[in-house]
Amino acid sequence: MKFRDFFDRTYIINLPHRVDRRREITKELENIGMPLISGKVELFKAIKPKYRGEFELIGYKGAFLSHLSVLKIARAEGLKNVLIIEDDLTLRKDFKQYEGMILTELLESKWDIAHFGYCGDENHTEVNFPILQPCFEKKEIIGAHFYGVKAEIFDELINFFEVLLKRPFNHPDGGPMSPDGVLNVFPQQHPHINRLMTVQSFGNQRSSKSDISPKWFDNVPILSPTVNYGRQLGLANLKMLFKPSPKRRIKPLNQS
Repeated sequence: MKFRDFFDRTYIINLPHRVDRRREITKELENIGMPLISGKVELFKAIKPKYRGEFELIGYKGAFLSHLSVLKIARAEGLKNVLIIEDDLTLRKDFKQYEGMILTELLESKWDIAHFGYCGDENHTEVNFPILQPCFEKKEIIGAHFYGVKAEIFDELINFFEVLLKRPFNHPDGGPMSPDGVLNVFPQQHPHINRLMTVQSFGNQRSSKSDISPKWFDNVPILSPTVNYGRQLGLANLKMLFKPSPKRRIKPLNQS
């Protein structure tokens, strides 16, 4: 069983000007036999708002509205489920080895939201079984770049997004926030939601310039080639490229 067959539709959220990310995610998915096919695996033109409004960052607002729009499209199309991918997804090297096992477990489980990838799990260790395990109420997942949603909760989840959108930032019950924030708060306030996650993560976020929270060095044209080269090498912390050399102590001339 393959992800392309299990999910009615897969949407890849991508800003039109990010041709680099579009190229990389297309190659990533083609490697697992999941090419772009109209009506099955499609690109969604990410929303780029002009103002951040109540959001902490304008990029959070764009991501929030993009995920909400994808859910609305899935509901309007009458899909029974949807797989949502962000264009910086990078799959675990042995993903294909476990793909069928993950989906078999999903078929045998009661689920509403399933996270197949998240951040903070870079050290790929041995896979535990069952691979899919409950994501308890207080468990917070970083990243909304690789998850599935069932049609049964489209209305409830969409309504929650829209309620948050009407609230001020830092509202005690949740206000405008990043999509992964929504996916964490939603189950906490709706305990009946069955939220699963893979153990380990089968999809991390590729290191690339972020449109949500760009780094200072991404805005310095002369540094761009160095930054991109570092990312291609897989450097986890680009700040190391710009870390100043330690100061050397110079001995006085009269000191032996």
